[in-house]
Amino acid sequence: MTSLPDVIALDGADLIRIDAPDDIACWTGGIGGGDGGWTVSIIAEPAEEPTAAAREAAQGVVDEFATLVDAATAFLREELAGPALSGADRELLHAEDAPFGAPEAVVWQDGTWMLRFAETGLEIGADYGIGVMFAGRVPVAVEDLSDPDEA
Repeated sequence: MTSLPDVIALDGADLIRIDAPDDIACWTGGIGGGDGGWTVSIIAEPAEEPTAAAREAAQGVVDEFATLVDAATAFLREELAGPALSGADRELLHAEDAPFGAPEAVVWQDGTWMLRFAETGLEIGADYGIGVMFAGRVPVAVEDLSDPDEA
């Protein structure tokens, strides 16, 4: 097995390698912002050094985190609005303060990434949060994380 770096240094954040199963490598770090800071992680499966695409995506997230949170929030408000939501969830979704908190970015080896809101008042993300997949800097899909074991 190749030796993996303990730290991935980005401009504005150092991602520290954390314990993970042998077939996965994960680096995570905090950056300033929000209430208590934000988290950015790179996940490599199989366990190997992050690719240039992963590093580039992670750096872009670090550089533009607040803007990307705003884009994800607007996307969720638009995508989730509709008759499928309960009245209470609809009210929360359209409240002045969006019901999404504790954002964290997860970047994979191919450079794809997701912004996950670990906290939400909506039923859809009550247990595990809700995610927004991005293509570059553009939100493209909502990830329902309510059943993480679903394949």
